[in-house]
Amino acid sequence: DADADADADADADAEHRHLRFSGVGRLYASGKEPNANAHLDIVDKLAASTCAVFGIGGVGAWAAEALCRSGVGNMILIDMDEICISNVNRQLHATTSTIGKSKIHEMELRLLDINPSLNSTTIFDFVTLDNIDDVLDMLPPDTICLDCIDGQKEKAALIVGCYERGMPIVTCGGAAGRKDPTKIVCDDLTNAQEDRLLFSCRKLLRKVYGWPKGPGQGEKNNHKVKPWGIPAVFSTEIQKSVDQTAGGQSSSFRRCDGALGTACFLTGTYGFVAASRVIDMIAEDKRVVPVKPNR
Repeated sequence: DADADADADADADAEHRHLRFSGVGRLYASGKEPNANAHLDIVDKLAASTCAVFGIGGVGAWAAEALCRSGVGNMILIDMDEICISNVNRQLHATTSTIGKSKIHEMELRLLDINPSLNSTTIFDFVTLDNIDDVLDMLPPDTICLDCIDGQKEKAALIVGCYERGMPIVTCGGAAGRKDPTKIVCDDLTNAQEDRLLFSCRKLLRKVYGWPKGPGQGEKNNHKVKPWGIPAVFSTEIQKSVDQTAGGQSSSFRRCDGALGTACFLTGTYGFVAASRVIDMIAEDKRVVPVKPNR
């Protein structure tokens, strides 16, 4: 009957899920659990989780694939851009056959080929100050957000929206103009270094949205900065100098290739580090949500 068929399908889905992703479960299982199938419980926990990736470009595409290959069962991809030929040097989905096609569409096809049981949703839009609340309100309340967008104003507004909803968010700094992937780290946004994009975002959070300010210029820092609960991926490598003659924008609406240059071993590492932080939160039940502490 229909119920028996549904049960059989569910059992087959679980078996395939465990075959695909049990390696991730074993990685996160302590080995001390009384339950011999504890690693499969972690796989099931990942399958029940939801992650939204904002910006499916140089960093976001690698992050999205890492989340999918780690067993995240519900993914939301948000972008409105098309793949350019100049994306080939750094973006996972950029190949000769995909040039001119939608980034989120090509990424979704790739993720479903990795995990046919993935519940995927695409939102064909750029994040702006005008639509950020509408976009976030589309997401399930237990979503973990991964911010891979370029605009400082949009980045700050996305963090504020997650703070207001109690949603965890991992934010990524700028990968351009750097060569050493071993310098990439993840730390609280308050500790971000050598990253103009994250500096500008942090400044906006303080100036516009009321996050506590640090000591003024020339002032001695006599207090310990309280974490904001916003994991940030950045590089401690000094960024290549900006070519002022090349112009530039701090908006998400930008040309396909920037003036500083970058490579896949940088953008990929940013994406992998960000994805690892998300998986840690899910597998270890250690979700971190943004806070606005008093100074």
